[in-house]
Amino acid sequence: MSSTRHRFVLRSCVCAFALIAALALAACGDSDSEDAQELGFTVEAKGKSTTVTAPETAETGLAEITLTNDSDSEADLQLLRVEGDRSPEEVVEGFGEAIQGKSFPEWLFAAGGVGTLGAGESATVEQVLQPGDYYAFNLESGGPPSPQEAAVTEVTGEESDAEIEEGDATVEAAEYVFNTDTLPSGEVEIDFDNIGAQPHHLIASPIKGDATAEEVEKAFKEEKGPPPLEEKGTLSTAVIEGGEAQLVEMDLEPGRYALYCFITDREGGPPHAFKGMVDEVEVE
Repeated sequence: MSSTRHRFVLRSCVCAFALIAALALAACGDSDSEDAQELGFTVEAKGKSTTVTAPETAETGLAEITLTNDSDSEADLQLLRVEGDRSPEEVVEGFGEAIQGKSFPEWLFAAGGVGTLGAGESATVEQVLQPGDYYAFNLESGGPPSPQEAAVTEVTGEESDAEIEEGDATVEAAEYVFNTDTLPSGEVEIDFDNIGAQPHHLIASPIKGDATAEEVEKAFKEEKGPPPLEEKGTLSTAVIEGGEAQLVEMDLEPGRYALYCFITDREGGPPHAFKGMVDEVEVE
């Protein structure tokens, strides 16, 4: 596999832990973002690896989650909500199996977070938190940390029916398609809404030349060379469950983008991009 394609697939597939049945539903809509609690997460270098620092506690409801990447390499934040009394060893083991494309524990749920950031960058998303323990992982580190390094935030309170605020545009994810009109360019807030039953994330990459979404999908499947996509300008979200939504910050240049998802179904199987979840959108 070429190094260019490997980086595309690694960024996508390392997220592809297929986790997960439905979390409590959280619909998109209008809300007062001033009422959202502010939670800060940090990725820092630790020798040749990285470590994630997370708040110890939080409340259910709207949350503005900010990731600061203080490492010297790319980093992201994937939150996993855990039901029941689970040890860090159980969580890390279940997460590791998910990364390998196996079926996943019923008590483990994709719970949002922040997509890939460059060294020194930060970004904020708005989402709804439900009760449970939220484990924080940097998927760009190449795998789950040791149980001793697991960062966890305890979220307490009643089930929340809060709604995120409306963004500048909406991208819906379902099985196995993205639904959206043209997207605005510049620094915008995108309402990423998973209306499907399976977990999904969104990766958006500029398309090279006159290539089509079909050619991108074919390149993913054949693995004979890099897909006709630009790595520079590629943006991503964290993984969310069906029925969940996030308000994510994106800086989009005008042009044609491929939208694709490399998560697998909860039961395992091929990445969603192999099932046709590769679509094209125009950024005006």
